[in-house]
Amino acid sequence: MTDNYDIKVKTVHDYNSFVGAADTHPLVSVIRYDDMPPIRHCRAIWGVYGVFLLDDDTEQLGYGSGRYDYSAGSIVCVSPSQIGGVSDNGSTFRRKGWALLFSHELFGATAYGKKLTTLEFFHYHINRALTLGERERRECQSLLAMLHKELLADRRDELITKFIELILAYCSVGFGKQYPVSDSPKKHHIVSRLERMLDDYFDAGEQYSKGLPTVRFCAGCLCVAPNYFSDLIRRETGDSAGHFIGRNIVRRAKNMLMSGMSVAETAHALGFDFPSHLSRLFNRIEGLTPTAYVRQGRQERK
Repeated sequence: MTDNYDIKVKTVHDYNSFVGAADTHPLVSVIRYDDMPPIRHCRAIWGVYGVFLLDDDTEQLGYGSGRYDYSAGSIVCVSPSQIGGVSDNGSTFRRKGWALLFSHELFGATAYGKKLTTLEFFHYHINRALTLGERERRECQSLLAMLHKELLADRRDELITKFIELILAYCSVGFGKQYPVSDSPKKHHIVSRLERMLDDYFDAGEQYSKGLPTVRFCAGCLCVAPNYFSDLIRRETGDSAGHFIGRNIVRRAKNMLMSGMSVAETAHALGFDFPSHLSRLFNRIEGLTPTAYVRQGRQERK
């Protein structure tokens, strides 16, 4: 894959470091941009979830290989594997509003952790910011401020996760109003169809009999010629189809590993023939082995 991004945001620390914010929790960050110095433009590949409550429309955001439409007062959402932002041209600008970033590991294998992957406003087919009513927006800002206070003080994970769930509930309200079911573009969007196909594939346990899903297999399931399928995925995400599928698999592996499963158990659960095959893919996508990833996660939680 040809890099078409300026930074990798693998952890909340990566983004904190980029904007000049202090680390307050290894898996969660709340940033009030008004308190931050000017930041550089950047096009990022995200490894964490992000909810940006923006009070400016300074940038023309790119998203995958397209654009993301937003205006002051709206909410921009990103999730792992997505690419977006504005390419670094050396200039800086002053962002206004709030940012919430969190790692999927915060929820792990919990029921809400599984629900995260089904929230449509985090999917690629949504390329327009969410709009909240004035009351909902004020309440969402209040929740962000309370979460920020909790991160600076007691850092109680049970409260932190509840704050995040409430904030995402407000996003769901905005999404429901903005995208009525009958108007949902998901049905025709190749990336969302691929995401759903992969969810169904692993949920049904098909990896045990059919092995890991390949580009050709996925294209066939979606009734698209393999070469055209690859072109569509690259056009929508800026990523190759093989790499996109690989990152989807690694995301699942990370959740399993952080829930306590061994590398061998995780490899078997995902349909790998040998644990070393999982380690090879994991290292190619993340730049470290599964064992090193688990060790790093345990150190960050201390």
